[in-house]
Amino acid sequence: MLKAGVTIMLEPFDATDKKEEYRCKVVDVEQGKIFIGDPVNIETNRSVFMLDGMQLAVNFIDPASSSAIYMFRTEVIGRVKKNIPMLMLHDPGITEYIRVQRREYVRVQTAIDIAVQIEGQPSFAAVTEDLSAGGTAVIMPDNAKAEEGVSACLYAVIPTKNGENHYLELAASLVRIYSHDKSDRRIASFEFRDIGHTEQKFLMRYCFEQQLQLRKKGLE
Repeated sequence: MLKAGVTIMLEPFDATDKKEEYRCKVVDVEQGKIFIGDPVNIETNRSVFMLDGMQLAVNFIDPASSSAIYMFRTEVIGRVKKNIPMLMLHDPGITEYIRVQRREYVRVQTAIDIAVQIEGQPSFAAVTEDLSAGGTAVIMPDNAKAEEGVSACLYAVIPTKNGENHYLELAASLVRIYSHDKSDRRIASFEFRDIGHTEQKFLMRYCFEQQLQLRKKGLE
């Protein structure tokens, strides 16, 4: 799947408010190792230096199928010089790659506290059923009223790995309301509108991390 010549994108896994993305090409692949050329910061177009042990999130387009993107977590494990200087990344193996359809996002089941302000209705507090970088499903309180197609503003409180909360304000459209298959709960499906690049990348990283954790627990 990964082979010489494939372009991959890298991001620091333990993200701060400052988001950075790097582009590089795969030079070679061996058992458990991925050799890459110097990563280049997309914004500055300059090479970046990475320390051994640096945790990264990787995504790339499958060269055999342009309809799929794969994501996985890795770390810098060293440097080597063959024909050219190369950086070595840990390859966790194909079983740890998460496949994402292009134009779609990793969606995970997660309970996030969220406040919903639907156009023309009083705001209410709720909890998410699932979440992605493109939208969310919200468990509707019994007394909440809404119609499909209306605009809304969502205020989400998302916990981070360092124990702090990250607050997001997201414009959205209510796509549909449906009943949960195994209960009488009403679920409202929202699609985010005009989401900023920073917010979108944060959500993608959060969902990716949650999916990795579910996989480790054997729940996926």
